[in-house]
Amino acid sequence: MQELLKKELSYVSQKVFARGMIQATGGNLSVRIPGENTILIKRSGVSLGEMTREDCVVMSMGGKKMEGLGDPSKEYRFHLGIYQERPDIHAIVHCHPNFAIGYGSLGMELPLPTVTAKKILEYVPVAESAPSGSEQLAKSVTQLFREHPSIKACLMEEHGICATGKSLENAFDIATLVEDTAKQAFIISSLKANHSIIEGGLRSRGSITGVN
Repeated sequence: MQELLKKELSYVSQKVFARGMIQATGGNLSVRIPGENTILIKRSGVSLGEMTREDCVVMSMGGKKMEGLGDPSKEYRFHLGIYQERPDIHAIVHCHPNFAIGYGSLGMELPLPTVTAKKILEYVPVAESAPSGSEQLAKSVTQLFREHPSIKACLMEEHGICATGKSLENAFDIATLVEDTAKQAFIISSLKANHSIIEGGLRSRGSITGVN
């Protein structure tokens, strides 16, 4: 099972990179190992686009590295915090997609403009900004999943997103839905703003020319 999960972890990591949801060596994914009190997580310093099975590190739920090459991702604290708070969550995708970062950096909860987003995501709050890899960041993210026991994802102020699921593929789907929803919300808000400007201009022009 562990070898299959390593293969899946590297495969989904590459999908996140190919989707343009991460830059350089940022981002990290993890998954519970069934029947054990352990997880697999990406090692530090490797690009998601170049992930292999050898880049997966085994960690205990207590935060101890059990096996693998290199150090685990420095973000492991909030991964473990989420798993400890939410037994229903089995995989986590943390990445840095552009549109979702835009809303998160403004401290805004993710707008949900479509029926699909409302049904699947329901609510996507924002974790307060904190240094990458810090205990403060882990506390901020973990607290959201504790206070809102049904959320599937959160935005991270000035950072990225954290998406969860029952499997790595499911967590990846949630991550892509968060980013696509952010993109749709931005397009809708831009169109509304432009529409108001155009309507205002037409009304003004009509008033000047005497057109009713």
